Amino acid sequence: MSQSNLYMLLLVVAIALLLTQICIKQKRTMHVLFAVFCGSVTMVALKKITGEQIGAYQYLIGMTTCATCNVYWLLSRSLFRTKNAIALPHMIMAASIAGLVMFKQGYLFVSNLYDVHSFPSFTQHLLGELIGLLSSCILVLMIWEGFRGFQQANKLEKKQRTFYLATIMGAIGLSTISNSLFVDNPTAIDWGGGLITLTVLINTQILVYWRTRSIQAANTTLCTRYDETKEPNTVSALHIENAEERNFAKAILALLVDEQRFLQANLKVVDIARELDVSEYRISKALRNQLNAKNFNDFINKLRVEHASRLLLDPDKQHWSILVVGLESGFASVGPFTRAFKSLTGFTPNQYRLSHQTSSEEEAELHIQTP
Repeated sequence: MSQSNLYMLLLVVAIALLLTQICIKQKRTMHVLFAVFCGSVTMVALKKITGEQIGAYQYLIGMTTCATCNVYWLLSRSLFRTKNAIALPHMIMAASIAGLVMFKQGYLFVSNLYDVHSFPSFTQHLLGELIGLLSSCILVLMIWEGFRGFQQANKLEKKQRTFYLATIMGAIGLSTISNSLFVDNPTAIDWGGGLITLTVLINTQILVYWRTRSIQAANTTLCTRYDETKEPNTVSALHIENAEERNFAKAILALLVDEQRFLQANLKVVDIARELDVSEYRISKALRNQLNAKNFNDFINKLRVEHASRLLLDPDKQHWSILVVGLESGFASVGPFTRAFKSLTGFTPNQYRLSHQTSSEEEAELHIQTP
């Protein structure tokens, strides 16, 4: 196979996988990131195919090849992390590398188009070295993502991590060997790079599909566990015809109720979205349309108030202060607890406790006086 045919094949495969991610209805973070990576690889292949034929304009295409290893690192985090997979520092790191690549390619475009060479050779060399250094750091972090948490993973995830590590480390190793053996043969290096990239694309698609199925199976398990311990008042809100959406709603309830995540102070919708690896919008939509909640905070407050009302009536916890009851129910302070409790019950927590104590005392007194 000639080099041009190889990169044409790479172009077709990258576009096909990009469209595959776009067509997925219920996208996860990994699908979005893989789509971006495929788009960047598409432009890499296009740049190689056009080559010198379009002159300086090849560097405009080169500016769009800025989302390769940096985005793949973010993808690796989304594959194996359920909490805080991608935060602002990670995005800044990836964007910095992308910005440097775009700057370098943009400079090459201007200098070749207008025959302007304003940058000293030292600056160009420094820019290239900086990009190389950051890219090397990213490669190390990519490998680390595979090893991180390996011992704690279950058998299935260990197989997935092994497959991931074999793909990444194999690609890095083969690329290093190829660049060393064919240092004087750029064509051979390009051919090897294209073949390695094609393999990474295919293996990553397999891994993304594999991980998606695993997460769906885990969510189904949560649903099953919840079905075994569900509370009738909560489940009665589930009027869902679509089986898949019903399972998703159950997965949310399993985390919030069965796992008692609603007791976590300062719980936010993004925390549950990360746990289930879905968008915040989908969580909010499920709560609003399927669980009859105004919003996430409204639903959480109902669960917390329900829990607090049980604590307030528990004979063994009558010595607990209202503040302690509120904190044990997931509220950050007594103010929000009192407001939420009164909004939902019509009583303050103290009034609720006293009213039930009075009722209990009257019933006991009536029972004693009855002959």
